Amino acid sequence: MTTSDSRPIYDLLLHGGTVYDPANGINGEALDVAVSGGVIAAVEADISRSLARRAADVRDMIVTPGLIDLHAHFFGYFGAIQPDPLCLSTCVTTAVDAGGSGHLTFDRFNETVIAPATTRVFAFLNIAGEGMVGQPEQDLEGMSAELAAQKIAQRPDLIVGIKVAHYAGPGWEALDRGVEAAKDTGTFVMVDQTPIASRPMDKMMLKHMEPGDVVTHCYAVSKPMTDPQDRVRDYFFKARDRGIVFDVGHGAGSFSWRIAQAAIDQNFPPDTISTDLHHSSYLTNQATMPETMSKMLVCGVPLADVVEMSTWRPAQKIGHPELGTLSVAGVADIAVLRHAEGEFGFTDNGSSGNRVRRAGQRLEPEITIKGGQVAWDRNGLTRDDWSHTVPQDGRLP
Repeated sequence: MTTSDSRPIYDLLLHGGTVYDPANGINGEALDVAVSGGVIAAVEADISRSLARRAADVRDMIVTPGLIDLHAHFFGYFGAIQPDPLCLSTCVTTAVDAGGSGHLTFDRFNETVIAPATTRVFAFLNIAGEGMVGQPEQDLEGMSAELAAQKIAQRPDLIVGIKVAHYAGPGWEALDRGVEAAKDTGTFVMVDQTPIASRPMDKMMLKHMEPGDVVTHCYAVSKPMTDPQDRVRDYFFKARDRGIVFDVGHGAGSFSWRIAQAAIDQNFPPDTISTDLHHSSYLTNQATMPETMSKMLVCGVPLADVVEMSTWRPAQKIGHPELGTLSVAGVADIAVLRHAEGEFGFTDNGSSGNRVRRAGQRLEPEITIKGGQVAWDRNGLTRDDWSHTVPQDGRLP
C-alpha cells in the first residue's frame, strides 16, 4: 500500500519478522506487519518504513497472532492471579478463566476482573454454583445444569463453556450435569477429573463426554495417558477419534516430561496448549504460554504446529475465529517472540517430582500488541531512543 507523497498511513510497522499465521496458511515467511487504528492494515514483504509513524526491527524474531491461553485462573481459586501482569508480559492477549466462577459468582467475577482487564478474558462457567470459592466443587446440590445454562444464555459474549473439575465423589453426577448444560447452550465442557475406581478415564471419555469436549491436563501423571511401558493407552486414541479434544493445561502438578514425550513420540500431540496459570504454576514451573510452547518444541512438535495450538485452534474452540489470526482488517492482537538458542532448563511437576530437562531452545516474549496498542515491549523496540528526550525548562509543576 502506498500514497503519492509517502505520508505515514500506519501507526506501527513490525519489520522483517518471521511470520506464522496458521489461519491464513503463513508458516515461517519473512513479512512485515502493519497496524493502523487497532486493526491489521497489511501483511506484506518490504513495506516502506516511511509509511509508518513507528517501526520496530523484529528481524530474527517470530511474529504470530496474540497468544490465546485456554486454561488460566483469575478468580475464585486461592492461587488466582490478575490477568494483565502475567498475560500481557508473555504475549497472551486472550485468556479463558477455567471455572473460577459459577452461576452465583460470575457477575462478581465480571465486575471485578473481566471488565477492568486489558487482556481479553473469557470464562468457563463452573458447574458448581459458587465456582472455586471455598470447596463448593464437592456440593452436588449446588450443581445445576438449568441455572448454569441460564447464566450462559445471559452472557454468551463472555462465557464460552462449562468447567467440571475436582469432584471427589464416586459418581458421574457432576460431569453429567456439566455436559447437559453445555448441550443445552451449544457450548462444550472442559474436564479436569482425576480417575477413581468408580469413575475410570476410559468411561469418562468414551461414554459420558461429548464430541468437542476437552480433557485438560492431558499429560498429567494423575490422568495417566501412558501405561507402565510408556505406551499410550488405546482408549485415548479412541477418544480422539470420537472427537474429544486434548489440552495441555500445564499447571503446578499436571505436566510430566515422561508422559508428554512418550505420547508425542507415539503421534499423540495436544490439540491446544494452555498454562493452568496461577501462583504456584508460575513460581514452580514458570508455566507461561511461551514456556509451555517451548516444552512442546523440546518434545519435537514443529514450531508451526505449536503456534497453531496456541492461537488459531483455541480461537476456533471458543467460538471466536476473529481472534488467533493476522488477517488484514482483523483485530491487531500480535505476539513477537524470540526463538532463543542457548542452555536452558525446563521443569515438570506433580508426581514426576519437579524434574528438569535441559534443552537448547526457548521462546521468549518480546512484544505484545493488544488491539493495536503496545502492551509490553521487553527491549523497547517500539520506543523512541532516549537521546530524543526534549530538554526540561526547570519550571515546577
